Amino acid sequence: MTTFEIVSLVLNVLFVSGGIVTLVTLKPTLKKTKEQAKSVELDNDEKAAQIVMGYVVEPLKKEINALRRDVRKLNRAIDKIADCPHAADCPVKQQLKMDNDDEN
Repeated sequence: MTTFEIVSLVLNVLFVSGGIVTLVTLKPTLKKTKEQAKSVELDNDEKAAQIVMGYVVEPLKKEINALRRDVRKLNRAIDKIADCPHAADCPVKQQLKMDNDDEN
């Protein structure tokens, strides 16, 4: 065997074994990378959900609760119309009746 053949053989073994090592470590590396990508994606989804909750859901909850309070006040006031001595000519009662007639 010549020196060139020995050098060539040694180089082939080094490169081929390096390729095998690369192939062996490639699969776990890809798996780890995919898991990290999923983790980042979940973090992004959680952050997006928090943003939606903070800027959309929470303000809507406050608005709905305020509307509920206003409706309760209005219902209590409407319930008292019948006890009012001016109920027959009550402009609020007449307006509510007209609004109700318009809806039907």
